Amino acid sequence: MTHQAPSAPRALFIIDNLRPGGAQKALLAIALGARAAGIAPQIWCLGGTSEVERLFAAAGLPVLGARGSLWKTAVTPLWLAWHIRRSRAALVQTFLFHSDVSGRIAAAAARLLQGGGRPVIVSSVRASNVRHHAWQFALHRATAPLADAFACVSAASLDFAARREGVDRARAVVIPNGIDPQDLAGRPAKAAARRALGLPGDAWVFGTLGRLHEQKGQAYLLDAAARLKTHLPRAVILLAGYGPLETALKDQARRLGIADRVRFLGYRPDVPLLLSAMDVFVLPSLWEGMSNAILEAMAAELPVVATSVDGNVEQVAEGETGFLVPPADAASLAEAMLRLARDATRAQEMGRRARARVEREFSLDRMTQSYVALYRRLLHERGLDV
Repeated sequence: MTHQAPSAPRALFIIDNLRPGGAQKALLAIALGARAAGIAPQIWCLGGTSEVERLFAAAGLPVLGARGSLWKTAVTPLWLAWHIRRSRAALVQTFLFHSDVSGRIAAAAARLLQGGGRPVIVSSVRASNVRHHAWQFALHRATAPLADAFACVSAASLDFAARREGVDRARAVVIPNGIDPQDLAGRPAKAAARRALGLPGDAWVFGTLGRLHEQKGQAYLLDAAARLKTHLPRAVILLAGYGPLETALKDQARRLGIADRVRFLGYRPDVPLLLSAMDVFVLPSLWEGMSNAILEAMAAELPVVATSVDGNVEQVAEGETGFLVPPADAASLAEAMLRLARDATRAQEMGRRARARVEREFSLDRMTQSYVALYRRLLHERGLDV
């Protein structure tokens, strides 16, 4: 484990929760990258945690926070301001809505308590939050001027945040998500993965990873699967993840007469195994910032069928690493899935090009180095060099 000298600048990373998700994965990687660069990180979680917290602890990053206690949540900005001042944090990085708002207010209050100058405030823009309520947009716009910089996962998320959330483009940078393709090294062969999941060896397997939530559009994937029943009688659909729509999606599969070909896997930490079992990865999101699931699928040499929304367009090279289709369009989704199933050679070649694209443009090192460069620049402007 890397240790900082006592003089290392301290950074407080604040996040709404540590449930499984892309923001949580990114936070862990960024905090570790900051530590390796000579910045001392602390993690503060406002609410719910899960098995993901163990990953932080194993990496030497214990998690602090109010843990959902009602009285602490009610005064979160004051609680955070006290901690920021007490810990002498030179930089505060926020992830997700509640942390963005509370963290900006708290860091600004800490500046006043400390006589100005510190800490630097960075907010992460991770999605086009089209389902936010008017009061959430209002809070974003009211607190955005408090941030020194915004790290946006895609150009699309920056455009949305500039229009709706008060983000100043002059203070924003685009830093795409990144993954380490080596995390998928040693994954099982397709036949072994399918045996482990109880899948037929000769099935054509479409799969998706993500919360069972309106955003991810799994209902359209099920509609598309129903359209493929006669064309691909051996097709299987894997849905890995949990969420509020689980019961509704299972009911939908039964109504469509495809319950026997849809596997609801729940939350699965063994992503390499799941990807190894698939022939095509599908992400039918209605909105999306920058999908880690797409990057993982590409690193696993899978062609991708995704909706042409937000960051998906920046990840999937149309006709080269997969196909992009309109959102909420089951017919177009089914057509793209069928095109790949009918041309296995092309699908495999797309998968190889997808892997090369991840290594070239979406590596974990590239992402973490970009964040570290941003932190160094901002800290230098405050008279602190790393």
